Amino acid sequence: MKNLITAILLLLFSFQCKIFKPSDLDPSQDLGTLQSLLRFLALADAFNTYSQTVAFMKFTDSNGVPYSAGTVEYSVFNEADENGVPTSPFGESGNIQTYTLTLDANGRGFLSFSERGIATLTVKNSGGTVVGSASFRIYNGITKQSFSLLSQFGATQFILEDLANYRNRMATNLTFTPLGSANGRQFIYFQVQTASSPPNSSSAGYIASSADGENYDQVTKIDGVTIQFTATEEYLLKISTPTFNGSEYVFFLSQERRTYPGLVFQDNKNLFIQIPSVFPPSSVTAQPKALPTNYRLFSDSATPSPSWYYPALYLGSGRYMITPLLSGTPRPLLVQLDSDNTTDLISGFSCVTGTSDYHLVAYQVITHSGVDYLQCPTNPSGSTFVSKSIRISDLISNQVTFDAVSPLTFNSPIFPVQDRLIALLFSASPDTYYGYTFPNGSYSFPNPTITRNATSISGFTSTIAGSYHHLRTIKRSNSIHYFLLSNVPDFSVSPTINIFRSNDGLASASLLSTVPTAHNSSIVTNPEQFQSANGKLNYSYNISAGTGVGSFPVYLTYFTNDDGTWEGLPRLIKIK
Repeated sequence: MKNLITAILLLLFSFQCKIFKPSDLDPSQDLGTLQSLLRFLALADAFNTYSQTVAFMKFTDSNGVPYSAGTVEYSVFNEADENGVPTSPFGESGNIQTYTLTLDANGRGFLSFSERGIATLTVKNSGGTVVGSASFRIYNGITKQSFSLLSQFGATQFILEDLANYRNRMATNLTFTPLGSANGRQFIYFQVQTASSPPNSSSAGYIASSADGENYDQVTKIDGVTIQFTATEEYLLKISTPTFNGSEYVFFLSQERRTYPGLVFQDNKNLFIQIPSVFPPSSVTAQPKALPTNYRLFSDSATPSPSWYYPALYLGSGRYMITPLLSGTPRPLLVQLDSDNTTDLISGFSCVTGTSDYHLVAYQVITHSGVDYLQCPTNPSGSTFVSKSIRISDLISNQVTFDAVSPLTFNSPIFPVQDRLIALLFSASPDTYYGYTFPNGSYSFPNPTITRNATSISGFTSTIAGSYHHLRTIKRSNSIHYFLLSNVPDFSVSPTINIFRSNDGLASASLLSTVPTAHNSSIVTNPEQFQSANGKLNYSYNISAGTGVGSFPVYLTYFTNDDGTWEGLPRLIKIK
C-alpha cells in the first residue's frame, strides 16, 4: 500500500503537479488504472473480515478521571459501507455491525476490529450521555507506535495502552495453550477457524514461538491432522511440551476423537512434528509415531489430565522420553523418531509413576561433568529419594540416593538448576516447606548417597496449604531462577501459588507478590503459562472480551519488572 501511495505522488509530480479529479481520469490510462486498483484493494481489505486487530484502550475525562462503567460504540467505515453491503454480527455478510464495549472501573477495555478503514469511536458515560468521539485508521501492520487519531471531539482522553494484529481471526480463547520453552524460545498453540456451519466447524492448529514472551514471530501451521466439531463428536489435539534436538523443535501429538457432548474418549492417533529452528516453514505435516499396542499419547478414557502433565524430553543421542498411557497408567518410554523400537522405563529400569503428581515431574535430565543422565524415580518416599541415573549415551544405570536427613522429608523430587541440585523439603514442626540444595560432586560415583546441604536457601520458606507435592516447575533466564509452587498439582481447580525468585546463584530467594488479577478472569490451568525471558517472569493467559453481540478472544501476558514486582498492566500477545 505504501508503495502505491509513493507511485501516486511520483505520477503527480511527473504531470507538473496538475491535480486531477476522479471525473477527469480516463479509465484506460495509467492513472485511471491505478485509481481502480487502489479501490479494488480497498474493497478487498474491507471484505476481509477474518483478520483481526485488538486495541487495549483507556478512556477518561479531561482531568484523567476514568469513565467507569461507561460504554464505547465503535465501527469501521470502508468500501463495504460505500457499496451498501448490509452489516452482520460477525462479518458473515462482509460488513460488521457496530460493537459496544463496556468499560471497567478504570475506564479500560478491549476493542476488536476485523475490517480495515476508518474506525470511529463514540464514548458515553455510565449514564448514557455522549462525552466524546474520535476516529483513526485501521490498516494491516498498524502498531502501537504508528497509531494516531485522525479526529477527536469532546473532552475525552483516548489512551492506547497496547495494540496487536493477527492475520486471522482467532477461533476461540479456549484453544490458547502455552506449551513451554526450549532453546530460549517460548511456544504457544492456538487455532483459527476455517469453516463453520453450526453445529459443525473446522479449525487449523498453529504453533507459534517467541524469544521474549510477547512477540511471536515464528508461526507454523500443523497439517495432516483433523480438528473439527459436529453434533455428535469432536476431534482435538493434545500437544507435548517442546523438545529441542540441536536443530529442530520436536512435539509429540495426540489427535483424539471423543463423543459430544458426553466427551467420552473413542480413539486417537499418536503423532509427532518437527519444526526446524532456522528458517521454520509456514507449515509442517504431522507424522505417525508407532508405539506398543494400546499405548496412547496423552489420551485415555480413564485419565482426563492435560498433555503437559506427562513429560516429553530430548535426551541426546537421538533419544526422546515420552509418556504415553496404558490403561490409564503413565508408561514413560524411550523412543527414536526414525525407529519403532522403544524402551519401557518401568519394566526396563524399575522406574515408577504410581503417584503421578510427584513421580512424573521427577523425570529430569541432569548434566554432570559434561555427561547427560536421565533421572527416574524408583523409591522416593519419606526422608530419602531413590532414583535411577541412566547414562543416556549407553543406557547404563546407577542408583542414586538423596537424603533429606530426618525429620525433614521430600515434598518434591530432585531438580537440576544449572550445575546445582535442589528439592523442596517438608518439616512437620511447624508445617513448613524449605528449599534445599544438594552437593553433586559424587553424583556419578557407584550407588552414591547424597545428603542435603546443612542450611536451606535463605528466604525460600513456604507455608502453602495442602499435603500435595508443591514444586511443579523451575523457570530461568539470565541466571535468575523462578520456582513455582502450587497446592493443586494438576491445576484442575483454582490453585494457591507461591513463586520464589533467586538472582544470586541460589544463596537466597524471595517470594513474589500474588499473580495480578486485573484483566484476568481465568485461573492458572497450566504451569507452562509461566515462562522466563531476559531475566523476567511472564505469565500468559487468555480472556473473552464482549462486543455487545458476542465476544472475541484476547491473548495477554503479564511481566515482572527488573526487581521482581509485577508490571501494572498486561501486554497483548502479538502473533506475526
